[in-house]
Formats: sequence, C-alpha cells, structure tokens
Amino acid sequence: MKAQGFIRSHCTIHVYNREKACLQREEVFEEGFMRLVYGTFPGRLVARIFLSRKIFSRLYGRFQNRPSSRAKIRPFIECYGIDTIQLERPVESYGSFNDFFKRRLRPEARPVRREPDVLVSASDGRLEACRVDQDLVMSVKGSPFTLEELLGGSMPQGDWTGGTCVKIRLAPMDYHRFCYIDSGCHGPVVHVQGRLHSVSPLALMHNLKILQGNDREYVVLETANFGRVIHVDIGAMAVGRIHQHLREGGRFSRGQEKGYFEMGGSTIILVFEQGMVELDHDIKDYSSKGIETLVRYGSRIGKRRRA
Repeated sequence: MKAQGFIRSHCTIHVYNREKACLQREEVFEEGFMRLVYGTFPGRLVARIFLSRKIFSRLYGRFQNRPSSRAKIRPFIECYGIDTIQLERPVESYGSFNDFFKRRLRPEARPVRREPDVLVSASDGRLEACRVDQDLVMSVKGSPFTLEELLGGSMPQGDWTGGTCVKIRLAPMDYHRFCYIDSGCHGPVVHVQGRLHSVSPLALMHNLKILQGNDREYVVLETANFGRVIHVDIGAMAVGRIHQHLREGGRFSRGQEKGYFEMGGSTIILVFEQGMVELDHDIKDYSSKGIETLVRYGSRIGKRRRA
C-alpha cells in the first residue's frame, strides 16, 4: 500500500483546456513542497499538526503583505505566464505580493454571458462536477462528503437529492475574485470554522477531509433562473481571508463580484437542486474520468433545464 501511495503522489496531473480542446499538464504551485507534505506520511503529519492551523496561514500572510514581497511578483508572472495586459493597474503599482495576488482585471478580460438560460462559472479555476446522491457528494478525486458536513451541520430546504455539485478549484496563479452566477438575493453569510489544508490536487488525492473540513463560508442564493443554489467559498493553506461584499445579505446581479480570496489556493462549490441544470457535455465527460476542466469567471459551463 505504501508503494502504491508513492506512485500515486508522483503521477502527472492533467486538466482539460476547453479553449484548445486538449488535455494539458497541470502546473502545480510549489509542486516539490506539496509532494513532500502530502505525498509522505511524515509530511501529512506535519500538515495536520502545524501547517493546516490558522496561525501558520496568518504568519505566511503577513510576509506576503510586506513591501519586500514585491520582489516575487515578476518571477511569479513569468513562471505562470500571467497576462499583464489584462490587469486593471500597472504591475509596478502593487505594494506587496498579496496586493498583486488579489488583483482586479479589466472588465473586458472576463466577459460574463448574459443569456438567462446560460449557466456561468463563478470564478477562474479547475472545474469538476458530480451528482448529489441522498445528501452524499461522491467525487472521483478526494474524499466524499455530505452536504450537512459541508455546511457545518445545517441543511437548507431544497430538493438536493439527485442534484448537481460543481467544484471549482482555484490554484494560486488564478484570478482570485469570484462572482454571482445569476441575479437574485441571499441572506447573511454563514461562517463554518475549520482548518486550512491545501486544496492542491496532491493533497486532495490522499482522501483527507479538506473541502468539508477547511474554514468555509456559505449562502443559499435565491436566483432568477436557477432556483435555490448553495454557494460555498472554501479557504485553504496560506489563504489569509475570504472577503465577502454582501456579508449581511442583499440583492445581486449576474456577474457582480461576490468577493475575493487573499493569498493561497481555494475552492468554490455550487450545489443545484435536482433537474435544474444541464452541464456542458465536455465538463460532464471529463468529470466522469476524474479530470478537471479549466474555466473562467463568467464563462459558460451549462444551461438551465427547467422552463
């Protein structure tokens, strides 16, 4: 079993690129460190005892907020091929690495599909979809979890059995602002205390309770075109904070920025009621194979099923 785990932790990870219609190797952030921490028993022990604690992420976040951290911005851009033309501000204007990490883009860089029946992605990232079966979310990768676990013991009213769960994993090189998928309203944001494990695929493949165990926040969206939708924002290792613009609740419009994550990787989960959405064929096909699909904030990922 140990040998099998070693091989698994050193396998190549692929994602599906919709724009190029091909599989590509994932550029895992700090891959060597992630393999050491989550690919070995001693590393996972250190992660559980220290690295997943909030004190570590707070300390790490302080370093990324220092002016001296600006020196990391250019190498980060070059390493991950970030398009600086899309930035709202010049690179030189960012006061720290975290300031750059939570950057805004020009509006035209992330156009939002406006057709009422089109389902859009809440963020940039790597999307995997799965079915909700009797409250249980079974993922091809990672540990299965129930909606009740995910929401910290509560269960909102709705026809969730047979519904669709959409997970969008944001890597550190992604655009870390996220939006509302439709117009509507919601109540106050609910915070669920947890740890801060990494959401790197190298961590998820070891079946740790990450998505249902990390610090997270959720609301139930009452949307105009997709009914009741559970929207969960999940923090991860080195994420200093989840910022919500409508923390006390209110009305929102499709594509409106809902919030943003500070430094680190993170995940967004959307849960739709039974029969409400039909995801695009390529997303369903690759999800069934355990392969995530690259998506962008505001881009199409499916359509409404009910009239």
